Amino acid sequence: MINRPLFVAAFTCLLFFSCETSYENPCTHFDKLDSKMLTITSQVNEKYSSDKAFLEDFKMEQVFWIQYRDRRLRAMYPRSWDNFYRKKFGREEFNTCKCQEMVRMAKIRIADLEMYINGSDAEQADCPSMLNNK
Repeated sequence: MINRPLFVAAFTCLLFFSCETSYENPCTHFDKLDSKMLTITSQVNEKYSSDKAFLEDFKMEQVFWIQYRDRRLRAMYPRSWDNFYRKKFGREEFNTCKCQEMVRMAKIRIADLEMYINGSDAEQADCPSMLNNK
């Protein structure tokens, strides 16, 4: 005979554990996406290595994107929010909400960067640009 309360407790624990292991911290997820962005950036630099003017513009695009990302985060999560986390954890720490926004922005940036490798989307396929090698 199965001990029903014990079975329910074990099943609940197993269900909770399996759900918990599939969760990925947004800050860890961003770190993986950041690494992917660096890899794609290297691929773009390699692909266009003979086009110095493009590489200079691309370098500035990267600088401006990072500045945009950081300023957006500063606007969304003011210093008082960061101070709260600093006091709570005793060190500067990205909160998961901030990391979720960084993940969202990184996914968009990755799609933009991949267009330098794979070409533009269908809407801009006929446009003369670096994305289409025209």
